Amino acid sequence: MDGATIQQRIYAGRGKAALRIGLAFNQFRPLSAASPLGNQIGTLLAAFNSGDSTYKTPNLPGDPIWYADLDGRLTQPGDYLVRISDGATWFVSAQQQLLPIVTIECNRSVRITRQLPVTEVGAVGYGGNAKPNEIDVLGNVGALWPASILQGGRKQAGVALPGGTAQAGWKMFLPPSVPITITAADILTDDLGRRYVIDGAELSDMGWRITSNEVHS
Repeated sequence: MDGATIQQRIYAGRGKAALRIGLAFNQFRPLSAASPLGNQIGTLLAAFNSGDSTYKTPNLPGDPIWYADLDGRLTQPGDYLVRISDGATWFVSAQQQLLPIVTIECNRSVRITRQLPVTEVGAVGYGGNAKPNEIDVLGNVGALWPASILQGGRKQAGVALPGGTAQAGWKMFLPPSVPITITAADILTDDLGRRYVIDGAELSDMGWRITSNEVHS
């Protein structure tokens, strides 16, 4: 028996486990930057655990990683899974050979904008980030990408004024199906209207890992 056959049998076994303990999910496979949930390819059963296959240990705050029992023959990294009963959303982060399927739980939805390039020459005035000069490069106000946003990373010192607060550091995860290259200085806006400037972004074998700071007015 070769490795590919073993892999298919493992996925089939996880699918059988999902038949017993899983809940129903809609499955989406993004096709464009503007439409993360516009391409539904089916429904499936899935169950998620924190690394304990006996389902006795809860996941803890600050950890978006879950391991999935589902039929991995039907999924690929970057797919979104939206639970039909309550809309809770995960994306498939990685399907590594012979290993558990890794997923990321999404707690926010986001879009990414980018400053228009400066075409003028000479004295052009203010050159910092400004909303009127931004264009959507991932999602838009009507189609946000589900993502994980959690506190973490380096904070920026606040201004020395009454009420001045530090710019909190955040760590973010987006799926490998994001069809753009995310870069430093991109602006990420979540569904609560909070804005973050991206300090760094890395496309790993588990998707996009992003560090950022919240931007205060």
